Amino acid sequence: MSEYDKSTEIRNKLPLKITEITVQKKNRGRFSLFHEGKFLIGVSAKTLTDFSLRKGVGLTPSLFDAITASENHNAVKESALRYLGRRDHASGELIQKLQKKGFEEPTISKVIDELADRGYIDDDAFAITFAREKMEFNKWGPNKIRAALFKKKLPKDSIEKAINRSSENLLQEQICVDLAIKRKNHFLRENDLFKRKQKIYNYLAGRGFSISVIKKSLPLIINALDA
Repeated sequence: MSEYDKSTEIRNKLPLKITEITVQKKNRGRFSLFHEGKFLIGVSAKTLTDFSLRKGVGLTPSLFDAITASENHNAVKESALRYLGRRDHASGELIQKLQKKGFEEPTISKVIDELADRGYIDDDAFAITFAREKMEFNKWGPNKIRAALFKKKLPKDSIEKAINRSSENLLQEQICVDLAIKRKNHFLRENDLFKRKQKIYNYLAGRGFSISVIKKSLPLIINALDA
């Protein structure tokens, strides 16, 4: 029997009084609620306190539903905070990870909104930091950064704002020249100038630079390679 079926079976038997509350052996921060030896539901310490659950309290269908909703919300929130504790996440990629864990969409949306309101999630700030680091340290071009941010499910306006902010003080043509010079020996192995230019173009395009930037940088690169 699935957890959903078990929950439905218990709910259909309500109302029942809570006759015993025990600490769970495998998780000391959670408690099991019983009615005359029959397990009703497991709850966190927070839920136990929030709903004033104790022996003698009548567990009604409406209270059961409220407890279940609270437990689901807390489970999603704890999971989201664990992901955020490892590194910053965009809201979209965090939603995707939570969905893969089997959490329900309405609860995920509420948690994401709550975390965003508290400043734990900021798509604009995430995108700007990501774009700046990739452009300055990894020497990625705008197109590669745009594709990476798109995979992280960021809004289009956040992506474009981040790319514009991260590239406004950088000379992309010079970055292209520097990248090509690092592979000087590789490109000089091609004696045919046309094919050499094509290899340079393909390499820089793969790094995410636009056609216009590559075209402007190519003469500078060719001169630098022949120097």
